[in-house]
Amino acid sequence: MTDNSKSLAELAAMRAREELTDEQFEDARTLLSAVPTEPLHFHARRTPKKSGDVGSGILVLLIIIGGVWGVGSSIGGKSPEEQKKEAAAESAKKAEDRRKGFHCLSAWDGSDRALVDAVKESLRDPSSFEHDETRITPVSPQGQHFLTMTFRAKNGFGGTNVGVATGIIRQSDCSLVNWQLLSS
Repeated sequence: MTDNSKSLAELAAMRAREELTDEQFEDARTLLSAVPTEPLHFHARRTPKKSGDVGSGILVLLIIIGGVWGVGSSIGGKSPEEQKKEAAAESAKKAEDRRKGFHCLSAWDGSDRALVDAVKESLRDPSSFEHDETRITPVSPQGQHFLTMTFRAKNGFGGTNVGVATGIIRQSDCSLVNWQLLSS
């Protein structure tokens, strides 16, 4: 039994129960007869690719990219005086950061690797070490920086304590000269 015949049988049953008038039944039957019983098959039309299309497309893309790059470099060009000013400002900033000792600290978490390693070696559970904060002083007349590092680590009972360690590092090579564990 096809879908149309099932639908017609349902319509006939509805008319027999007097749920539909004769006019409604005829309208529904004409609508069902207009529906095709076989599904329609739509096929996409495929056109063969031409071998020259890909190469010319890439060439056009490269020309567009080159044009954008050329326009961008001509607009964003700076005069030599501006470039010198920017270079001087950058070198002054690097010198100030070096004076403050930031060149010795990790860019990732702000810690001093040598002090972290020294503190970890002294802990009961080195794997529980978590760096919290490192503060550093500007360079002293002796060419050294003073560090204060706070950290968290597990104690002997499994609880977590906050510890403080201090250290002195050389500005020239950032090596750890001396350190002390204040609390853990």
